[in-house]
Amino acid sequence: MKILDGFSAARGAGLVRPVVTLGVFDGVHVGHRFVLDHVVSLARERLVHSVVVTFARHPRALLSASTPKLITSLPHRLRLFRSLGLDAAVVLPFDEEVRNMEACDFSVRLFADALSASHVVLGYNNRFGRGGTGDLALLKEVGLAHGFSARELSDVCVGGQPVSSSRIREAVLEGRMEDASLMLGRPFAILGTVVHGDARGRTLGFPTANLDLHHEVRPPRGVWGCRVRAEGVESFGLVNIGVRPTLGSPEVQSGEWSERDRAEHVEVHLLDFSGDLYGRDLEVEFIKKLRDEMRCDGLEALRQRIAADVLAFRNDLARAPTR
Repeated sequence: MKILDGFSAARGAGLVRPVVTLGVFDGVHVGHRFVLDHVVSLARERLVHSVVVTFARHPRALLSASTPKLITSLPHRLRLFRSLGLDAAVVLPFDEEVRNMEACDFSVRLFADALSASHVVLGYNNRFGRGGTGDLALLKEVGLAHGFSARELSDVCVGGQPVSSSRIREAVLEGRMEDASLMLGRPFAILGTVVHGDARGRTLGFPTANLDLHHEVRPPRGVWGCRVRAEGVESFGLVNIGVRPTLGSPEVQSGEWSERDRAEHVEVHLLDFSGDLYGRDLEVEFIKKLRDEMRCDGLEALRQRIAADVLAFRNDLARAPTR
């Protein structure tokens, strides 16, 4: 999949009369996939390219004082787009220029001038352009003048309500991972880069990869069974989200307890894996919550607790080998 940065890159990419869709696609949930699958299928039927246009940051980051935590960062979205078979992703900045562009001008510049689209697919109730005035009616009018057609797809419902990024965000923050997974059409996952930690896990016999998340929403604190993917790596593991209370307890504290230690950490222990992951991006799928965050009476008690968590998850996997 080609990744194209802005209008100019799209114009020079050599895309052939593509079928195009536009949106933030935060979460790339089942409603988004309904649109994206339609784009890919129609493009293949017409022997043209399939293109998704998204934004480098959420428009609400500029339009509103309250920016939503992203379910999927831009790198994560691009991974998911690639997995769906799209030929190209155009990443637009959502800056003052784009924000103030009238819907008609935006449509002409993007779909006609930059992409020479043959067809544009909108998700249900999608709006674009200054003040959100762009809709299907306007797009059809622009398309008549510039040689492309357009249609809007219906919404997708789960649990009797339309699927939305807001609903998924709420489910994840409340720890309702089954609900989130139903709306996503896959297990909820986070993406982060492995950074150096303090090697505490290694000294306990359970080395962990410390993740610097890409500004994504995360589940509540606790220990979760997970599946971990990176280029060339796929493994089950345990992910801990929390402030590591045992390491800050009087029984363990070394006098070097810092504000960084009090911050929330995301650490992943991969089962049956050894190797260097520093600097690599890990995608962590949440399978099952094993327990809440807890404080143990010292490092040996913590080691035993982690060993019990690992054994419990291995037993879960043994009972469901195809999971």
